Amino acid sequence: MPNPCSGCSAPCCRDYLITLTSFDVRRIAENTGKKPEEFAFLSPANLLNLNEYTILGCYEKKERYEYLLALKSHSCIFLDKNNRCKIHEFAPYICRSYPHTSEGKILGRARCSPLRKAGFRLAGASIPKEEYSRQINEYMKVVKEWNRKKGTKEECWEFLFRD
Repeated sequence: MPNPCSGCSAPCCRDYLITLTSFDVRRIAENTGKKPEEFAFLSPANLLNLNEYTILGCYEKKERYEYLLALKSHSCIFLDKNNRCKIHEFAPYICRSYPHTSEGKILGRARCSPLRKAGFRLAGASIPKEEYSRQINEYMKVVKEWNRKKGTKEECWEFLFRD
């Protein structure tokens, strides 16, 4: 079966803020040789309908600010000139499962055409939903541990990528 992304102009990779887990960042860093700060950052979490268990709380002068770990770019820096992912085999799990949710359903607001959505229904996600769910659950534990610390944004970054 052909890849449902074939011929796509990658609107998901160009238009969305792509959120990450610390595990995604480590995997990308290991496979590209890039440092996490070259491609990831803590983005202000000023969006609605987020998974609150992936929001990192950071403090500055007793004021709490909320962040999400995300790719630094709009468009994704890992797209080639033909809008193809250069790192798909070790890309963030959210990218490799898109447009599927962690439950394996097709995301209602997916930017895919109806024909491509049908292709994704037939092809399924490129990673098992159990693997994606396991990683999200592990990351939520990391976030929960961090949020108990009530540290600064810089301390959060160090915490996420400590050895």
